[in-house]
Amino acid sequence: MRKVGVALTALLVLTGCAQKPGEGGLRDAMATVSAEGPAAAYFEYGEPSWWRDLGVEPGSAEARRWLPAAVSGLGSLATAADALPKATGLTPATAIRAISIGVPPHQAFRYDGDIQADDVRTKLTALGAKPRDLAGHEGLSFAPGNEIDLSRLIVPGVTNQLNQVVITDTQVATASAPDPLAAVLGGDSTLADNPPHAAMATCLGDVAAATIMAPSPATTITLYGVGLRRPSGLNDQPVNVICVLPSPSATADVERTLTTRLTPAGNMRDGGTYGKHSTEITHERVSADDHTVLRAVLTLNGTTNVMFANQMLYRGELQTLTAPSG
Repeated sequence: MRKVGVALTALLVLTGCAQKPGEGGLRDAMATVSAEGPAAAYFEYGEPSWWRDLGVEPGSAEARRWLPAAVSGLGSLATAADALPKATGLTPATAIRAISIGVPPHQAFRYDGDIQADDVRTKLTALGAKPRDLAGHEGLSFAPGNEIDLSRLIVPGVTNQLNQVVITDTQVATASAPDPLAAVLGGDSTLADNPPHAAMATCLGDVAAATIMAPSPATTITLYGVGLRRPSGLNDQPVNVICVLPSPSATADVERTLTTRLTPAGNMRDGGTYGKHSTEITHERVSADDHTVLRAVLTLNGTTNVMFANQMLYRGELQTLTAPSG
C-alpha cells in the first residue's frame, strides 16, 4: 500500500492536481462502491497490506496491540479470517484493502489485491456453489436471488455472507443477496461523490482503518466517522480520529456538547474518565464540501485498544456524547 500511495501522489503532482486528505486510501475506497443502498448506512475500511508491511501478525509480541486494526474492513468476516483460506481459498489478510458495507441482513464485503481466483472457484464449487450471473458479472452462488440457507456453515461465523461471490484476479466481492453485492461492486454514483461522505473522508484524513455510519433512527447527526491514523512504525502512539457531521442547524449545540463531554476529565458511560485512555484530546472544526464536520483527535495511552474510537461508536458511547443535554 505504501508503494501504491507514493505512485498516486507522484501522478497527482505530474497532472497538477492537489491530493485531498483521504485520497489514495479511504477516499479511493469510497469511490469503488455505490452511493445508493447499504454503503450509505455503513462503510468500513481497512488496509491489510499496511499492517502486514509493518509486521503486524499473530505471534508478534511487539505488534500485538495493532492486531485489531489489521482486520478492519472485513466486518463480520473478521472473526473467520484465519479459517477462510483453507476452506474457501479466500485470503483477505493478503489484500491491499478491505471494505465492508451495510448492516445485517443487507451486508456486502470486498477485498482487492492479488487473488488466486481459480483456487477460490474450485473450493467454493466443491462446497456446493453454482455458477450464476451476479450483478452483470460471472459469479458463484449457494442459492439464487435472495434465498438464504442459514443452516449452511462454511466455517464458524460464516453462513450467508458468502451466498453470492464474484471473483476476479484482482478482487473478491461477497454478499448475502444480489442488491448489496451490486452496491459493493460500484455504481454510476459512488460514495466518494456523496458530499456528506466526502466531507467525512476529508475530516478523517490519512487513516489505515475507518468506519463511517449513519445513525438509525435519524437524528440531528448526519454521519459519524471514526478512524485510526496511519502509524509510521510499531512504536508510534496510536491516534484515533472522531468526526461528527451534524445538521447545519444543530452544529453549535452538538459542538458545545461534544467538546464539554469528550475531555480527559469527562466521565465515560461505564465509569472512569476518558483520560484513562487518552490524556491528549483536541477539538476542531473542519470545513469540507460545503459541510462543517466536528473533529476530535485522541492520542491513546499505552494500554488502550488502538480501535478505541470504534469501540465508542459500536457501543453507542459516541452517540451519547453528541446527544442533547436534559
